[in-house]
Amino acid sequence: MRKTRIHKEPTSDLQAYQLYLQGRHCFIRFTQEGMRKAIEYFEQAIARDPSYALAHTGVALAYVELGESGALRSDEAYTRAKQAVAKALEVDGDLGEAHSTLAYLRFVSDYEWTDAEREFKRALELNPSSADTYDYYGRMLSALERHDEAIAMLTRAHELDPLAHRVDVATALLRAGRYEEALREASPVIELDPNYARGHATLGWAYLKKGLCDEGLVELKKSVTLSPGNTNWLAQLGQAYGLVGKVGEAREVLQQLQELSRQRYVSPYHMAYVYTGLGERDTAIDWLERACVERAGAVYGIKGSFLFTTLRSHPRFTVLLKKLNLA
Repeated sequence: MRKTRIHKEPTSDLQAYQLYLQGRHCFIRFTQEGMRKAIEYFEQAIARDPSYALAHTGVALAYVELGESGALRSDEAYTRAKQAVAKALEVDGDLGEAHSTLAYLRFVSDYEWTDAEREFKRALELNPSSADTYDYYGRMLSALERHDEAIAMLTRAHELDPLAHRVDVATALLRAGRYEEALREASPVIELDPNYARGHATLGWAYLKKGLCDEGLVELKKSVTLSPGNTNWLAQLGQAYGLVGKVGEAREVLQQLQELSRQRYVSPYHMAYVYTGLGERDTAIDWLERACVERAGAVYGIKGSFLFTTLRSHPRFTVLLKKLNLA
């Protein structure tokens, strides 16, 4: 079977392939605008070749990222993602990337960790060289607090595609409490791409966890500046303000988020960030409970999150973990 996979062409339409590559280029920016543009390119590729399974998978992944980042309501994002991955598997049931994307959806949207791991293993059997599979598998392992395995997976993803998977190793190190290593891992990412908002945010939290508050706030502010309208980084900045005692600034961010929520969707997961930073634990958990029901943001990852450490001793947090099949 593996020999067949090696020789199977993803598409015979050169223009479809070029459109897919353009979509992939937009995807790996990991910005909300980039994800939307990626979907446009992937859909153009599909219009050229409806049997282009990898392009259907690209659509699915981009929608998952939009849902997880809070750019799109998760019910809409994950419904579209599931439709796209189902089409990919219908076209090519042995496409490793499609099984990997299905696995990603199983834990992000359905909180089905065992099923997800089974799909990831199947994906790696079909394509042991897929950087995306290692990356998303690593994210799941990190959410399960299987830190050493997660870091190994994410390191492999980076080795296979260092441009696409630039900063997830640093994030996993933060979750593992290895802050000095996270700082060393995140710093070169910014040197390579000074306009990478996710990189600045990750570096910012590495500084904050090391007690370098001023440096951390500088980096988080940069991530907000580089991604206007992205409530994920804005909310994390608000949380950081609260944690370092800048309560007025944290309240200002909270007000901005509340005003934005009257105009468009703001993820309840992002609201939980700020209230956690302000030390308002019950209100933070109120928002996390809503996020759990809505499958909003990266709520699946709260068990080992370095952003919610202050909530772990709260009785309602344990109840929430049970709802996520994490306790």
